[in-house]
Amino acid sequence: MRLLLPLLFAMALCTGRSAVAEQGGDPAPAPPPPEARGHAAAPTVIAAPLTGEIHLDGKLDDPVWATATPVSHFTQYDPDEGKPGSERTEVRVLIGDNALYIGARMYESDYKNLRRRLARKDEPVEGDVFAVYFDSRHDHLTAYYFRVTAGGAMRDAVISNNGAGFDISWDAVWDAKVNRDSLGWTVEIEIPLSQLPYSRDAKEWGIQFERYGWNKQELDQFAFAPKREQGGVRTFGHLVGLGNLPAPRRLEVLPYVSGRADYQTIDAGDPFGDPSAYDASAGADLKYRVTGGLTLNATINPDFGQVEVDPAVVNLSAFETFFPEKRPFFVQGQELFTFGQLQTFNSYSFPSVFFSRRIGRAPERSLVDEGWSFSSSPDHSTIAGAAKLTGKTNSGWSIAMLDALTLDEHGHYVDTAGAQIKAAVEPLTNHFTARIRREMRQGQTQAGAFLSAVNRDLSDSVLASELRREAYIGGLDLNHSWNERHWALDASISGSLVRGTTEAIVATQEASRRYYQRPDAKSFSLDSSRTSLPGVAGQLALTRTSGVHWLGNLAYQVTSPGYEANDLGFQTLADRHAVSTDLAYKEDRPNRFLRNYKIEGFTNQAWNFDGDLVNNSFSAFWFNTLRNFSSTVVRFDYSTRVYDDRLTRGGPLAYLPTGYTIYGEYDTDRRKIYTAAIHGRWFRSTSNEHKAEYGIIFAVQPSSRVRFQLEPLYTVGVNQSQYVTTATDPLATATYGNRYVFSTIHQREVSMVGRVDWTFTPRLSLQVFLQPLISSGDYADFKELKAPRTYDFLVYGKDLGTVTRSNGSVTIDPDANPGTANDITFDEPSFNFRSMRGNAVLRWEYLPGSTLFLVWQHQKQDQVATGDFDLGRDISALWNAPAHNIFAIKVSYWLSR
Repeated sequence: MRLLLPLLFAMALCTGRSAVAEQGGDPAPAPPPPEARGHAAAPTVIAAPLTGEIHLDGKLDDPVWATATPVSHFTQYDPDEGKPGSERTEVRVLIGDNALYIGARMYESDYKNLRRRLARKDEPVEGDVFAVYFDSRHDHLTAYYFRVTAGGAMRDAVISNNGAGFDISWDAVWDAKVNRDSLGWTVEIEIPLSQLPYSRDAKEWGIQFERYGWNKQELDQFAFAPKREQGGVRTFGHLVGLGNLPAPRRLEVLPYVSGRADYQTIDAGDPFGDPSAYDASAGADLKYRVTGGLTLNATINPDFGQVEVDPAVVNLSAFETFFPEKRPFFVQGQELFTFGQLQTFNSYSFPSVFFSRRIGRAPERSLVDEGWSFSSSPDHSTIAGAAKLTGKTNSGWSIAMLDALTLDEHGHYVDTAGAQIKAAVEPLTNHFTARIRREMRQGQTQAGAFLSAVNRDLSDSVLASELRREAYIGGLDLNHSWNERHWALDASISGSLVRGTTEAIVATQEASRRYYQRPDAKSFSLDSSRTSLPGVAGQLALTRTSGVHWLGNLAYQVTSPGYEANDLGFQTLADRHAVSTDLAYKEDRPNRFLRNYKIEGFTNQAWNFDGDLVNNSFSAFWFNTLRNFSSTVVRFDYSTRVYDDRLTRGGPLAYLPTGYTIYGEYDTDRRKIYTAAIHGRWFRSTSNEHKAEYGIIFAVQPSSRVRFQLEPLYTVGVNQSQYVTTATDPLATATYGNRYVFSTIHQREVSMVGRVDWTFTPRLSLQVFLQPLISSGDYADFKELKAPRTYDFLVYGKDLGTVTRSNGSVTIDPDANPGTANDITFDEPSFNFRSMRGNAVLRWEYLPGSTLFLVWQHQKQDQVATGDFDLGRDISALWNAPAHNIFAIKVSYWLSR
């Protein structure tokens, strides 16, 4: 079976065209594909010198616009690929001493087709759009994107050559204005040359214009590239007439000041709490253009109070919950740090070597978990400063380096004698990462290297026993495409090394990523004398990335047991060999019933280093867009019976039963004022486990300025093997001297995410996020694993022993014989968790690049050990829960020279 699936996959890829014929071909004769044009034949636009003044108002009535020759030949990419645009578009370009100016007129014969939508800068917008891309280095690899909607909403981004990288974290300081008249709409865009990397000697840039008509769902391109070819930056048109470009401004400084008021309810007797606390701070961001393509960014005492809060989750697994990075300094240029990227459609879980949220994280030592009656700790580590060098050279090298220093943090607790004790909770830590990559053959071949290092000052003995003193990762990767980028070969290999005290390395070995203490493991064992742990991870993938119909991939990934990336990366699993396959058939041209569709089958198999099969899943996927622009998704996953080396949390192997999951989704026509995406997921196993999830994303945009979105979600399920605890007992000889205690858990969860986006002007907006969540878990039928390599359990109080539940605790006598088997006691695990999280951010860009933020953050939370679900009672309890409110103001001012 291991060899059969890859062999079938390879045969299907090699015989893709004949397979279509055997299935009866396309449902309707397809038109011949539009002819792809080489770069030399791409269209040209001439930039006229700015000989007068431009009053940026969107009206194109300044006389200087008449001196520029317009371009007006646009070709449809969607819906009628290859045909001329259904409405005329004219674009002019002017070049001044310090800025580029774009003037565009979008003719519109039917007023009803024009959708004028506003949104906060960089937010997605469902409306009519004009966009321009600049390949200002003219390397055919990277472009800078500027988008303006008919309502005036702005967005900028960095685009990689094949379009896979769309980094909206890149922020430029530029301006645009739009105007509506009887002929359609017009836009004027001013882009300071200082915001674009370029060579002063350049006589030509790459350029692309796009127009998107929302009601027609029509995308028109100036430099057309067919869907079935890899387009991107290399297919752009030519911008000439630039003249003698000036030396760009090199330095930008963004100082800020902020103030914060913190109000919360304090428990009676808490000596550390303050019901009303006030704070002020100041800092600055700096940007220095080292060369035309390399930029140094630095931040001193950064403040991220305007960032949206993370949603609440209930995590009963052994693994960390992933939340994406949202802080602007770390988000910007993040794509350049990406290492080991596969161009596959399907792959297995694999470590990420760089996860910037590790910098400034919450302190690792938890005084609350240590059980002190009162304690206080900071909610994050202070970032004293950070700097990064990012960009690309004209010779094809991309460079990304980052170094950040976080300060040591202290908390306080009240000990058993009533004394207040100061305790170290996070050490002084330096975080460093570097990524270099060489792009060759117009980006078809990319080879790179990665290095990261985390060094901690562990002079405190408690922290030294919990944290690793040093952590290093180094690696090499390769991405290669050929045959007009239809095929890709990707590979990467990296090694990790962590060092620390014996206690810290024991904790690393026992972590849920590897469980070296597993008693039946053959390929590794716990070594309590170790002070270091090395590991290696690698992957290799072959992918059919594009083509007329057939796509697919074959991937192999391996992570050794000792590999550790979590000091500056994100990793949930080690000790894995995995093989992933994918085979897909797509049709992207409309037929009588559908605008497009895709049918896909894929598999994932994984083994641990002992050779135990731990994943064996088979999946099928269907997606289509109907003629009325609604769409459907159906997915089916089937998993056979496999071993589970994580279920017992460091104990012996167990089995996981056979199960299947069905997912369905229906999305309504996105062009309407009211839109909805209805989705459901259903899981069932042969051991009577089941889970159902029902949700809807409902959005309404009553005007061009306001958008409301609600996302209710209801989940209900039963899990027969929820881990509770492990208890040592020499009498449990069948399970290596330990009793692995589980429970059947009945879960219900209701949540609602609400969002309001109110954009008053393109530079003044209000965003509100609110998420109530109620979750219950009822633990019943406490039981222990009967024997390794099974999914059999002995239920306490039925098959053996007794169970007593009282006063918030559970006591189990495994053999109902006092004095023989050790009693097992733990806190009542059943729960009702209620949470409310939200924030509101008013953002005003009062001058280009200069911003005022007014922020409100709100949180309520409580928990009781009941387990039963009562929506009315829980809503009332949530409403009356103690509140924590933060009000903040932040003002920044942009300086450039």
